[in-house]
Amino acid sequence: MISDELREYAEVPDRFAPVPPGTSVTRFDDGRICVLQGATWASISGPRFDERELEDVLALVHELIPSEKRRVWWIGPGARPGRLGESLLARGFTLAGDGPEVRAMVLINAPPELPPGVEVRRVAGYDDFVAAREVQWEAFAVPDDRRAAQREHMRTEYDEAAEHGVPVTFIASLEGRPAATGMAIPSNRGIFLVAGATAAWARGRGLYRALVRARWDYAVERGTPALVTDAIVTTSYPILRRIGFDEVCTIRRYEEPAREA
Repeated sequence: MISDELREYAEVPDRFAPVPPGTSVTRFDDGRICVLQGATWASISGPRFDERELEDVLALVHELIPSEKRRVWWIGPGARPGRLGESLLARGFTLAGDGPEVRAMVLINAPPELPPGVEVRRVAGYDDFVAAREVQWEAFAVPDDRRAAQREHMRTEYDEAAEHGVPVTFIASLEGRPAATGMAIPSNRGIFLVAGATAAWARGRGLYRALVRARWDYAVERGTPALVTDAIVTTSYPILRRIGFDEVCTIRRYEEPAREA
């Protein structure tokens, strides 16, 4: 049975992610909102405040997040006020183009073993890290401007991950080529899976499932045998259901338009 703690973790994973001091990732959480941000992105989740506070909360978010970063709100069933999504749309927000709705999912039983012929390993150096990021960019059709913005920070992100062990990036190879990748963000409640991607030429070969298994083994190794993730209904959701994940809630994603500095 999926515990209430895991359900909470699945709805608001940013609240439980480790944030090593001195890195490019920071978190602000005052109980009303949780703001997690990196070098080029920011996510706002776990909102719980009175409707009359909305303008103050938006002003706080603008104060916390530089105008050049992409800002996405994640609104799950626990969000308050209850019609927050409608209020954001009325203020010019849009549904996120790369996934307006995701399903929060949890796995508490071991997934299938690695398929034959697939090698999965943790990234072993900067070249591996770059190869994994390029697979992600191609799989998600990331626009050139976002690639350029991310590229400026890749060395720092790699060095921080190597020093602190967060996040852990896995890369899967097929026929001697980098073919798929996925990241794992550990917490004391389990592992959050993010950025799972498979190159178009390698799809249908079990690589996505292999990366889930590798990260499950990592979770077991840490003594936290549970995986949580957010799945887009038309892509990863059916695969995760077949592997054994259970859906726990639906989350809507709202993006704020760029602001002038």
